[in-house]
Amino acid sequence: MSAERTSQIKSRSLRFAEENYEKYLRMLGELVSYRSVSAWEGEDVKACAEHLAELLRERGFKAFLRSAGGAPVVLAEAGAGSRTVLMYNHYDVQPPDPLKLWETDPFRLTLRDGLVFGRGVADNKGNIVARIAALDSLADHLEELDLRVKLLIEGEEEVGSPTLRRVIEENLDWVRADGGIWETAYVGRSGSLRIPLGFKGMLYVEILLRGPSRDVHSGSAPLIPSPVWRMARLLTSLKTEDGIVRIPGFYEDVDGEFLREAEELIKRMSYGELEELKRELNLKEFVRGLSGEEALRELYTKPSLNVSGLYSGYTGRGSKTIVPSVAGVKIDIRPVPGQKPERILERLREYLNSLGFSDAEVVVHSMYPAGYTKPSEPVVRASAEAAMEVYGADPELAPLSGGSGPIYIFTDVARVPMTGAGVGYYGSRAHAPNENIRVRDFILGIEHVALTLANFSSLASRGAREV
Repeated sequence: MSAERTSQIKSRSLRFAEENYEKYLRMLGELVSYRSVSAWEGEDVKACAEHLAELLRERGFKAFLRSAGGAPVVLAEAGAGSRTVLMYNHYDVQPPDPLKLWETDPFRLTLRDGLVFGRGVADNKGNIVARIAALDSLADHLEELDLRVKLLIEGEEEVGSPTLRRVIEENLDWVRADGGIWETAYVGRSGSLRIPLGFKGMLYVEILLRGPSRDVHSGSAPLIPSPVWRMARLLTSLKTEDGIVRIPGFYEDVDGEFLREAEELIKRMSYGELEELKRELNLKEFVRGLSGEEALRELYTKPSLNVSGLYSGYTGRGSKTIVPSVAGVKIDIRPVPGQKPERILERLREYLNSLGFSDAEVVVHSMYPAGYTKPSEPVVRASAEAAMEVYGADPELAPLSGGSGPIYIFTDVARVPMTGAGVGYYGSRAHAPNENIRVRDFILGIEHVALTLANFSSLASRGAREV
């Protein structure tokens, strides 16, 4: 297809987004109304999947549901081109708690002052609807673009995607594609799109230490061993106050090729976004006084260990004097490419044993490795060019997100290179009360996906894979 014809199709898609976005905001409102909180395992999770499948069937997609014992995964495809693009999203959302901090009903879409509020508008239902809108804008041109488009929308991402790998392995031929668009990207404070090319893995564990067989009156505290003090020693043994993880071998096994690719991207990244975050959080400095490239390197190329929750004894209103029987901690560990979470777990257990915590109960809640895509892949180049066209500035490509996601199943198992797109921005408050997106970013997110597809068609037709 000629460059002129591609340009015409792109112009029509841009007009479509500007003229029809309100219709898609209403669609987003319907999707937000489903309380598809995977942590709750309620009926709304399945109902939301069925609703999405029907929305896609109405548009001519071949859509069906698949499950490996967990929440349904929506699989849908349209077009019959020789080049295939796979879009990954998730329809499950985080719990809305604490509800008292929401200014509006989290499961009712609210528009106010150019902002759209509701649980999932940024993570990840807004992105689902933006992609449906983008595909609607290209519906009459998929054959010209020689594209087949597939959507995979799961319902367990917020609880670690425990059954997704099995679903993908059982449908591996269907999942394979020439390029893919991951669930997210977001607009930074500078106005440019920030696209992560990978995600860290996850090892989420809960460690329990037990003391007396029941809570004991604290008048006996001089005699009763308390699990709280043992937990305090355990935690200070895991990580120093300035953020260095003490587990032997914790920083080993990182993929050298990933580090080389990441270093090149970091040299081109702006540190300003992190400076703004520091000011927003009212911090004097980051750990160890990190700044500039060193801070970016710490965030994007190194594994992390964080205490997500800590509990023991009485924490209700007023006072209650006891020696607790149990102390527990919830820890998220985020591996980077090359590291195996199973090996990190093994090292953690060995380290605890060496410190005298052989009685510690280690419960694994989720575990998967990291995955990433090289910036030279055509689908990345297509999305970067589209971002320049839509946002008016070169996007910032990050080697990884600071967060985690099961992207490895696509990049490493199905061998699909992935880029990003999204409707969120730096103030979207994903996972927090008053989650929101900006209406303008929603429109631009539609346009970016549409132009990414058109650009990918053009690049792929030229067989472009050079750096």
